[in-house]
Amino acid sequence: MSGIAGWVDRGRDLTREGAAAAVMTARLVTRGRHGEGLWSSRSAVLGHRSDALDRAGAQPAVVREDGEPIAVITFDGVLYNASELRSRLASDGRRGPLDTDAELVLRAYLRWGPGVAERLEGLFAFAVWDVRESALLLCRDRFGVKPLSYLPLPEGVLFASEVAALAAHPLVSTELDAEGLCSVLAQVRRPGHAVLRGLREVRPAHVVRFGRDGVTERRYWALEARPHTHDLARTVETARGLLDDAIAREAGAGTPAVLLSGGLDSSALTGLVAGVAGGAPRTFTVSFGDSAAAVPDRPFAQAVVDRVGCDHREVLVEPGELTDPLVLDAVLAAKDFPSPFGDKNLTPYLFYRRVAEHAPVALSGEAADAVFGGLISEQERASAGHRTFPWIERARTFGMTHGIGNGLFDAELLDELGFASFCAERYEEAVDEVVHLPGAPGDDRRAREIDHLHMTRLYEQAVNHSERLGAAAGLQVRFPFSDHRLFGYLYNVPWRMKSFDGRDKSLLRTIARDLLPASVLDRPKVPFPITYHAGYKESLTARLRRVLEDPGAPVLPLLDLSAAQRTADDPKSLDRGGWLGRADVEMVLQLDGWLRTRQIVLAL
Repeated sequence: MSGIAGWVDRGRDLTREGAAAAVMTARLVTRGRHGEGLWSSRSAVLGHRSDALDRAGAQPAVVREDGEPIAVITFDGVLYNASELRSRLASDGRRGPLDTDAELVLRAYLRWGPGVAERLEGLFAFAVWDVRESALLLCRDRFGVKPLSYLPLPEGVLFASEVAALAAHPLVSTELDAEGLCSVLAQVRRPGHAVLRGLREVRPAHVVRFGRDGVTERRYWALEARPHTHDLARTVETARGLLDDAIAREAGAGTPAVLLSGGLDSSALTGLVAGVAGGAPRTFTVSFGDSAAAVPDRPFAQAVVDRVGCDHREVLVEPGELTDPLVLDAVLAAKDFPSPFGDKNLTPYLFYRRVAEHAPVALSGEAADAVFGGLISEQERASAGHRTFPWIERARTFGMTHGIGNGLFDAELLDELGFASFCAERYEEAVDEVVHLPGAPGDDRRAREIDHLHMTRLYEQAVNHSERLGAAAGLQVRFPFSDHRLFGYLYNVPWRMKSFDGRDKSLLRTIARDLLPASVLDRPKVPFPITYHAGYKESLTARLRRVLEDPGAPVLPLLDLSAAQRTADDPKSLDRGGWLGRADVEMVLQLDGWLRTRQIVLAL
């Protein structure tokens, strides 16, 4: 992993503005702590922060003709089809190295122009400055796993992997308006928009070009609705083949490490990796002791290790680490905006940091829920009358009217902000993207909508947050279940086939049947990774009390102070809905810390 940044401005001589670009690049230290590079010209500056094991090579990378630069790239990510690209580009007549992923993408751009995006497979975000055309191209992978935000300027653009890097530039105003606050609280944004006023995001599977003739945006990949003609046996066989291929691409020539929780997804991944790589992988499991979850992970993970023969290591996270101010700050800094997920962020960060001491790259089972249909029940699928996101509807069943984590905010303020209408608009916007097959029955249409919502909107709360926490911890986390071919295939498998035996993720259970112990195949789903240690909940209420006692706390004007005080005085209120009850406090604390550390100005 690495971080990218840059500045294009045709109205300034950027050779005189190196300090501003250097500060932006330096702020990307959470994504790359082992090297920094800058390339500058009169109209463009490109920056890069790299990780010690980044195979993209020294950057920014430059292609020259007759001694003069014609194109420059700053690249974050990994290509899975690097060897195929290298073979095709070796005969294009241009001289120069093709050793690194960055060089490959740059040469591919020179051959295919903006059409390069369709030819790339992997996780990536990059910027190419085309000196010949005085144009900048920004591109992001199909699911937006690698981050990339930007700010349009009158005569150019600022861009960076992280909003914090953009916010370090003097031309960026760090204002949070009503829409931005609604985006934070809903954990859903208007496509292409960041949470701070004026900032944008390169949308997943899009390229954005900034040229003398203006700005153009193009989508290069999308989920497509197609009839599913395979029977159950053929569907299982095809899905297994796609998974094996995805794992082989992620693993490369070796046997990768796997993050093993003991749940179905990571356990199935472990068994599949052993088959594809021809040897048992190294596995890592996080543990808090027996209070870690309603169903302790340790015996299930150990059963997988014993069955597969893994080289296994258990990583212990002590409860006190979850309240360490340095850890809290590092996790908040790893992401562009706060969330209500608390230790569901803290624990992975600590886990990844320890795994990174033993393995530079690890595979994760994230996204299996979305692609195999494990995030929605039969009852929820049948609730076609509900016109909001399923996870918001689910939170309402626990009395959380405004969704997860928003119970301590002033209800009148949320009404003034138009929070309910914001969520409804985002929902309708998302559903309108879904293309249905002609004549599809109502339950199939609803199932396709739900799959699309999970694959395109909830995805960020799983895969994307894991990538960012991994980068901050120094671990390259990769996601075989996020393969776009697998997504595209299973997106069209009817719901009845995905749950053919009456359980969620029936197809994945069938694929893993010969790989895993029955205890793991039949294990109830539990939140991961969660701590139920009493000390952690007490720390949440103690921190909330400190916020309420601080008249300068930036979050105070947004709160229902009476409700917040009642919660601070009664830790038992955090137990509502399992971990969901804690989310109200987690959201307040994270939002307060984010407003403070990023010096965000409320412009409501």
